Amino acid sequence: MQLDQLISYFATSPAIRLLRAQHAPFIVNFLFQQFKASSKLSVPASELASALADYQTCIHEAHSEALRDEPGQYLIAWSSGETRWIHRFVEGGRNEPVYQLTAHTEEVFVFLDRALQKDLGFVGTESRLRLVISTLADLVAGASCDPDVRLAHLRAERQRIDDEIDTIFRDGHVAARYEPAAIRERFITAVALLKELLSDFRAVEDRFKEITRQVQRRHMDGRDTRGSILEYALDAEDVLKKEDQGVSFYEFVRFILSPKEQEKLRSVISDLCRIEELAEQTEGLTTVRRMVKSLIADAEKVMRTNQRLSATLRRLLDSRAAHDRRRLTHLLGEIRTFAAQMAEDPPRDDVGIEVDVGVTINAPFSRTFWSPPTAFTQVEMTEHEVDSDRRLQLFEMLAQMHRLDWRRMRDHVREATRDRTTPTSLGELVREFPPTAGVIELLGYLQIAKDDGHIVSRDKTEQIELVSEDGPGRRTVSVPLVLFVQSHEAVNASV
Repeated sequence: MQLDQLISYFATSPAIRLLRAQHAPFIVNFLFQQFKASSKLSVPASELASALADYQTCIHEAHSEALRDEPGQYLIAWSSGETRWIHRFVEGGRNEPVYQLTAHTEEVFVFLDRALQKDLGFVGTESRLRLVISTLADLVAGASCDPDVRLAHLRAERQRIDDEIDTIFRDGHVAARYEPAAIRERFITAVALLKELLSDFRAVEDRFKEITRQVQRRHMDGRDTRGSILEYALDAEDVLKKEDQGVSFYEFVRFILSPKEQEKLRSVISDLCRIEELAEQTEGLTTVRRMVKSLIADAEKVMRTNQRLSATLRRLLDSRAAHDRRRLTHLLGEIRTFAAQMAEDPPRDDVGIEVDVGVTINAPFSRTFWSPPTAFTQVEMTEHEVDSDRRLQLFEMLAQMHRLDWRRMRDHVREATRDRTTPTSLGELVREFPPTAGVIELLGYLQIAKDDGHIVSRDKTEQIELVSEDGPGRRTVSVPLVLFVQSHEAVNASV
């Protein structure tokens, strides 16, 4: 580690900034719960904002000064500038942005996981030493082109296997069995390596994204020819595939996408979960059970990033687009020629341009489909007999209906959220301003929350107790969890 490298890394690394952040433990804990604990590669913006609001409500009971700002502001701050702890982008097939972890945050997770294990008193020295020795021995045998070295390695392996088989046939039982501590030690070491492996995908994905951005930037500048842009993209991708990181990644993809290897790995995981000594390693077992699915999903996501680079190159090579660019270049050249010819004798009349802004252009698909008008069935009333009692009953029911005062309800929302740094739930609102129209008023508050951009959870619910107006009876109503924020935050709260 050179001093210049350390100074540059500590000054520019987003991972260091995350560890030094004011609310670092809460940020790391929230991101870990939303992505790693739930095994999600990406989370929609609205879902992540709602989850952050719920998380703030939970931690403020014990840590009132942590994460006091509005959820949307935190998500934007964490994904922009020099932080880059999460990546915000638009994913195909979605109508809202999504977030995913960056390689910098993955590095922080790996570092903290290893550090916390040491703090808890666990250091897998024996298993790591054996892993180092076996890896080095395999490296010596696999890297050598000498047949004698390879044969010696294979004979030693065969002798070890034959000796163990003879011992089992002779004694009738397995003599060399791992102790419980050794089993747990090796398992924790394997889980730690698995977590580091999952974090490595972000680095490869970032390389593909950087190549794609450079291709798009050079294409938009228009200073480079198609050939030079294509040469840059192919050379950059070729260099990536020849680098150790790229070679290892593509070999991994071929391995993990093999049905035979997947079945073998699932069989190992199934046998692993039946080991009694690992029954208490719930977090590690959960990580291992999700191993195949997580690895395949991560690999496919990196490959989709590579496919976007291929799509960009296809658009670059499209003959029609090339013809349009050549035509535009020709027109610009003609304009410059005419301008040079008229420079000595410019036109005497006024030269200008008029833009007709009265015509509006709408996208055809923005118009709604035609639907037939509502048809009402005509009822002949000449022979209808009036039921006076039924009519009186209907008028009484109409008179008992409550009219919702939307202005008063919005005033209640503003008053309940004024001077508050945390969102106000619908239950807190109705306790402060008891409804006068029963369940109908709760529906009105739900409509206000949706129209005014407050937070409405899609997954969580809240139990609200209403007092009956006819007597002392009470009833409980289950509604979606609604969090009202201050009016100037309502727009960002729905992001």
